[in-house]
Amino acid sequence: MIARLLYAIVVGLIGAALVHIVVIFAMPHLAENNAWGRFARLGPLNETVRVEALRSAGPDTIAPTPGSDRHDFAFVDPAFVNASCRFSLADGPVRMIASYGPTTFWSASIYDRNGDNLYSINDRSAVDGIFDLLVGTREQIVDANADIDSGDDTTIPVEVDLSEGYMTIRVLVDEESKRPAVEEFIGSLACRPLGPVTANQPAASRDG
Repeated sequence: MIARLLYAIVVGLIGAALVHIVVIFAMPHLAENNAWGRFARLGPLNETVRVEALRSAGPDTIAPTPGSDRHDFAFVDPAFVNASCRFSLADGPVRMIASYGPTTFWSASIYDRNGDNLYSINDRSAVDGIFDLLVGTREQIVDANADIDSGDDTTIPVEVDLSEGYMTIRVLVDEESKRPAVEEFIGSLACRPLGPVTANQPAASRDG
C-alpha cells in the first residue's frame, strides 16, 4: 500500500515538473502572439494600423488570409472597421485624435501590454462625438495641461499607470453608404507624442 502511494506521488511530481517545463518553453511563443505582439508585426510605435477579422476558408472553417497578419484577430466583428496603435509614454504623453466624428457608433479602449483594459470611451461620452485623447501618467497630464491649446475643448485627458500600451478603436458600418465616411475617419487617426499634433488629413484634402 505504501509502495503504491509513493509511486503515485513520484508520478505526480514528475508530471508536474514536465508541465512546468512545457509552460516555461511556451511562454515566449505565447507572449509573441498576444495582441501587443501581433500589433507589433503590423507597424511600429505610434503608427495607426488596420485590423481585420478572420476570413472564412469554407462553410465550416474560419482561417486568416495566408500571409496577412491583419486578419489574425478572432475578436474582430466584421460589422466594424477596426484600427489600433501601440504607444510609449517614455518621452511624454501621447495625443490620439481624428479629424472629425463619424455619424455612427464608435468605441475605443486603452490597454496595457498584457491586454488589461484601462480605459474605454465611445462617441456618446466623447465631447461632441470627437475622438481626441491625451494619454499619459498623472504627472505627464499635469505638465501637459499648460501646453495644450485652450481652444482644444474636445481633448479628454486619460491618466494611466504604464510605460507602453495600445489603443483599439472600432467604428460601426450599419449601412454601406456610410463606409466611405468611416474609412475617412479611420484614415484620419493620429497617435503621436504630444506636440503640435493634428489629425491625418485625407488624401483628397492633401492633394487640394
